[in-house]
Amino acid sequence: MDCKDADMDSFVVEPPDPPNQGIMFVNHARTGRSGHLGHALVEYLPGKILAFYANCSDFHGGHNGDGWMDYRRSEDGGRTWGEPSVLEYSKEIYEKGVGHSVMCEKAVRADDGAIILFNLECKGKGWQPLAVPTYLRSTDGGFTWEPAKPMGDQPGRIWDVMVHRGCIFVLELCNDSEIKWHGNLPEHHYGLYVSLDNGRTFSRRSVLPLAIEGRGYGTMAILSDGSLIVYVYNIEDEKNLDCVTSQDGGCTWSAVQTAFMAKQIRNPQMAAFKDGFVLHGRSGNKGVDKSNFVLYTSRDGVSWDAGRYLCKAEAGWGAYSNNLLVSDPDMATPKRLLIQASHAYDEHMTNVLHWWLT
Repeated sequence: MDCKDADMDSFVVEPPDPPNQGIMFVNHARTGRSGHLGHALVEYLPGKILAFYANCSDFHGGHNGDGWMDYRRSEDGGRTWGEPSVLEYSKEIYEKGVGHSVMCEKAVRADDGAIILFNLECKGKGWQPLAVPTYLRSTDGGFTWEPAKPMGDQPGRIWDVMVHRGCIFVLELCNDSEIKWHGNLPEHHYGLYVSLDNGRTFSRRSVLPLAIEGRGYGTMAILSDGSLIVYVYNIEDEKNLDCVTSQDGGCTWSAVQTAFMAKQIRNPQMAAFKDGFVLHGRSGNKGVDKSNFVLYTSRDGVSWDAGRYLCKAEAGWGAYSNNLLVSDPDMATPKRLLIQASHAYDEHMTNVLHWWLT
C-alpha cells in the first residue's frame, strides 16, 4: 500500500505535542514501581470508564510482568478518577508465589452490558512463557467478577479485542513464548476467535494467512465499507506493517499487503475516530528516534500520514498503549478518544500517561 497524504487536521490533541509529556495518570515513580503492559480500557455506561494498569516491580530494570493489575474508575467521562482498586484475581494469582502473573491488556462492553476483561496468563516474570489466556466477566460495572474462564485452548497472547454488530472479535497470537515472544515455529499462528453470546463462550473462526516468523503484536478495526482489517508487526521491518482484510467477518482473508509507517511502529493500536482512523505505538526499537510515542492518522485506515510524536523517550522502553472512545456523560458533546500509554521515567521503569483526542 502506498503512503499517501492522509493527515487529519480536524482533531485536537490534549496535551499538545512535546515537550509536554502527557497527563500523569499513574505516578509509579513515587513508589519505585513500574507498569508496562495491561492497559485495558472499557466504557461500561456512557461516561463511566474503567482504566486498568500494571503494578510491577523493578525486575529487569522495570520491564517485566512481576506484579498484578490495578484499575481506576471515572464516572464523568474521564474528567476525574477515583482511587486505585486492585483486580483481586490478578493479585491472588501473583501472591501464590509460583512465578505466575496476570496482565489485562483488553476489555470490551458486550451488547448486553457485561464487561469482558481479557487476561494474559504469564508463567514468568518477563511475561513469558504463556499459558492459555483467560477472561473475566462482570455484569455490575466491574465491582464483582465471575470466575476466570479459558479463552480458547491455545497458549498465547491476545493482542486486540473489539465488538461489532453483536460479535466480539478476539485476535490472538498462538505461541507459548517458550522460545521467543514473537512467531518462530511453524505451528505458531494468528487466530481469530469470536463470541456470539456476549462473552459467555468463544470459538475459533479462522487462522489468518500471515507470515509468522518474527511477527508479533496486532490490532484491528472495521473500515468504512464494513470490512475487517488486521495489522501485525514485523520485527525485521519496523516501517512496514503486514495487513490483511476480510469482507465476511473474518471467515476468509485477502492476500497480505503492507502499510508504510514513516516514523516506525511497534505494538500498534488502531481506532476509528471522527471521519477516519488513528494508529499509535512505540516508534520502533531501532534507529535514532526509537522508543518515542508516535501517532498516525488516516482517512481510509489503509494509507497513513507521516506521523507525529506525542511523547519523546526520556529513558528506556515504554509506549505500550491502548485507546477508548468515550462518551460525555450528558451526551451533549461529541465523543473523545482516550489514549493511555506507559512512559519510562528511569531505565525501563514506567509511569502511565493519558492523552485526549477531540
